[in-house]
Amino acid sequence: MTYFEPKLAKEGYKLPDGKVVHPVYVRHLGRQRIPTLFPFLLETVGKISGIQKVDFLSSNPWDFSDELIETIAKSPVITRHLHLPVQSGDDTVLKRMNRWYSSKEYLDLIGKIRKKIPGVTFGTDIIVGFPGETKEQFLHTVRLCKKVGFSVAYISMYSQRPGTAAVKAYKDDVPHKEKRRRWKVLEELINTPHLKKKRKKE
Repeated sequence: MTYFEPKLAKEGYKLPDGKVVHPVYVRHLGRQRIPTLFPFLLETVGKISGIQKVDFLSSNPWDFSDELIETIAKSPVITRHLHLPVQSGDDTVLKRMNRWYSSKEYLDLIGKIRKKIPGVTFGTDIIVGFPGETKEQFLHTVRLCKKVGFSVAYISMYSQRPGTAAVKAYKDDVPHKEKRRRWKVLEELINTPHLKKKRKKE
């Protein structure tokens, strides 16, 4: 049985403990994501005897449902460091990246998580120099990063990859020197300060 079968959505899925659950649907910008049972899987793993810590990687903010937030909040063994790739803080760039959320929706999600899970920290992925990204649009990313206060960021300079939609649709028009400058701005804003703090503790 797959998550795509209508029968699963209608009748629900029976967990090993006998509890019947229904797939979780997440909507962003009017689009519905693939239904998932992940919150229930995470909850079940967290209850296994002897498990001291449960960590996981979130590939997209639009997969982060209210049910998932509740599951994390209720379990003391589930990580309080969440990785939520934002990629860009500019809405126009996000649309070109085919990301199904706006910067406001991302910040709203961060706020919702912080309200439910005290002490949570966030990591992220960011791409600088995406085709067409202006200096002003990059500054939107800088402002978003300052608002969130990420503890770590994996920052990449855009590069063309054969076969991707971006290569077919857009020209790589941001000079490498400018990409490097933008990378350095975010690196010094996010990673450098936290690395210094970590070294002091050691």
